[in-house]
Amino acid sequence: MTEIDFFDEIFEEFVCTEDEIQDNAIWKSNSIIKLMKALEEFENKSILEEGLKIILSLCKFREDGYLHDPYQSESYLINDVMESDKAILESILKSEFI
Repeated sequence: MTEIDFFDEIFEEFVCTEDEIQDNAIWKSNSIIKLMKALEEFENKSILEEGLKIILSLCKFREDGYLHDPYQSESYLINDVMESDKAILESILKSEFI
């Protein structure tokens, strides 16, 4: 198994897990166990640190049990933009696309 195959496999499992807090915890535990077992097959031993970072980062996308966009809380609808920001945004868009 290559590193790419490994990460592809755990990502596919992540996407296919149910939207339940328990399922997210089970996926995280199983993925860490798989990472530890597969470590012997990888040439790059720093993959352990990278793998753990990826697994823990993916878990944050489903902390409350539901898959969500972590950037959504930082964004707002275009209709809710202040007038001064709309003017700046409009000028940027015009210079880029016109």
